[in-house]
Amino acid sequence: MKRQWLVAGALLLVLATAAAGVWFRPVPGNFLYYLVWRLASRASAERGEISYNGANIHYVAYGEGKPVLLLHGGLSNRLSWFSQIPWLVEAGRRVVLVDTRGHGKSTLGHVKLSYRLFAQDVIQVLNRLNIGQTDIIGWSDGGIIALLLGRDWPKRVGKIIAISANFDPSGVKAEAGIALQAKDSGHLRWLWLWLRGWWSGAGENFAALETRIWRLWRTAPRLGQEDLHSIHAPVLVIVGEKDVISLEHSAQLAQWLGNGRLVVIPGAGHSAPVSHAKDVDGIVASFLGIK
Repeated sequence: MKRQWLVAGALLLVLATAAAGVWFRPVPGNFLYYLVWRLASRASAERGEISYNGANIHYVAYGEGKPVLLLHGGLSNRLSWFSQIPWLVEAGRRVVLVDTRGHGKSTLGHVKLSYRLFAQDVIQVLNRLNIGQTDIIGWSDGGIIALLLGRDWPKRVGKIIAISANFDPSGVKAEAGIALQAKDSGHLRWLWLWLRGWWSGAGENFAALETRIWRLWRTAPRLGQEDLHSIHAPVLVIVGEKDVISLEHSAQLAQWLGNGRLVVIPGAGHSAPVSHAKDVDGIVASFLGIK
């Protein structure tokens, strides 16, 4: 009975919001739909964690069928895929989500962070779930991890979709770094930490995570032309027209890949899976052959 009231309440909230013509920010309508879906859905959730190289890595899997792995960006968490999770499950895919170490419900540990370490964490999760091969959708850092998986574990990878991913630090526009420096200014610091701590799932540990992630971003990734050309899986590179990753860099990425192509989403920035979910979902469905 309690569950039914929760579902009814969530539905009323969605309907009231839609009737007013307003989608709350930073909680858009798709997130409200995701909450309703989680409450009402019969899709069973398989949750767990693996211990690997000094950290506990949390994962969640929904549904059945051909697996698709969703990898979130840096300073975010698995729930950033709220727009994609429901429809992928309803399309008959087994959706696997992993919290990168230090993010969401995964612990940070004390090992030096690297994209290869993140990729190794993912492989351990796939092993736990007995998944031999999976399609991968990666956003930002998640896209970088997906490329490393395609290079170093080719038999474990089907198709790759890399959204707003760079292959070296030069791909990030200079003005993006300048804009983010505002977060350190005096009285706004606490607000930044609270918002990012909530979004990343790191909570009070966000400051430590942020320091180590920024250290990683300054020097990595370092994928050269040979690295990218060795990835034989079909790769779709998606970038926003107004992304912090330059269009030239994204075009170079697609060109250097062994089997890559590029799609630019008009008007989108670095958060296309949220801000332009309908566009992203259509592109993903077409590339993965989902009808």
